Amino acid sequence: MAPDQRYCLECGERRTPMSSVLLGGPPQRPGAGPSAAAVAPASAPAPVDGWQRGSTLTVIAGVGVLLLAMGVGVLIGRSGATKPGAAPQQVISVASTPATGTSAPAAAETSFTDDWPSGTSGFTVQLKTLPQSGTTVSAVEAAKTAAAAKGVKGVGALKSEDFTSLPAGHYVIYSGVYRRKAEADRALAGLKRSFPGASVVAVSNGSAGSAGAGAAGAAGGGGSLSKPAPASVLPSPGKKGKTYEQESKNLPNVVSTG
Repeated sequence: MAPDQRYCLECGERRTPMSSVLLGGPPQRPGAGPSAAAVAPASAPAPVDGWQRGSTLTVIAGVGVLLLAMGVGVLIGRSGATKPGAAPQQVISVASTPATGTSAPAAAETSFTDDWPSGTSGFTVQLKTLPQSGTTVSAVEAAKTAAAAKGVKGVGALKSEDFTSLPAGHYVIYSGVYRRKAEADRALAGLKRSFPGASVVAVSNGSAGSAGAGAAGAAGGGGSLSKPAPASVLPSPGKKGKTYEQESKNLPNVVSTG
C-alpha cells in the first residue's frame, strides 16, 4: 500500500494506523547513553532558571533601595519640621514698655517753682544761667546741687521771666538774697574763684518803676531799693574832672528824682 493509501485495493479493508510506539523507533537498550536529540531538549531550560533568579534578586534590591529612600525622606522631613517651630519662641513683644517709661519724666518736668522769696526785691550773686528752652527742671536742680557741692551757701534758682528786672528766657542759679548791693559785692568776691563768670544782679518782681530802680542799683554802689536817696546827694553841675568822678562813685544805688 502506498503511504497515503487508507484502504486496501484488494479487500477493501480500512488501513489501521500504527501506534506511536512503533513510530518512535525501537526502544533503546539499558546502559546506552542518551542520543543527541534527547540531550538537547533537556539542557534548554537551564538558562531560563538563571534569568529568573537574576530578575528576582534585582526586584528585591530595588524594593530595598526604595524603602531605604523612603526612610531617609521621613527623617529629613521630621528634622526640618522642628526648625520652624523653634523660631516663634524667640519673638518677644516689649513695644509698650519704652512708651510707659518715657511718659513719667515728662509729667515731672511740667512745673518749676522759684526759690526767690515772694514779694522781695533785692540783690543776689548770679552764678550761672541756663537757657529756658531745652533745659529741664532736673537739669536746673543738678546745677544747684553742683554749686552747693563747691561750698556755695544760699543756692537757689529762679525763672527770669517771673521778674521784671531780669531779661526773660533763662534760669538763673544764684547765691544769697541781699537788700544792699554792697553785701552782694562782698559775697561775689568770695565766689569768683569757683565761678569766674559770676556777677551781682538786681531782682525785682514789682512794677516797671521798681525794675528801673533795680537796674540802677546793680550799676551803682550802696543804697537800698526800698529806700531811695534824695536828689540832693547828686554832685553839683559845676564840678568836673576827677572831683566829679569821685563823687559819682559814691552815689547810692537809687536816687529819688522828684
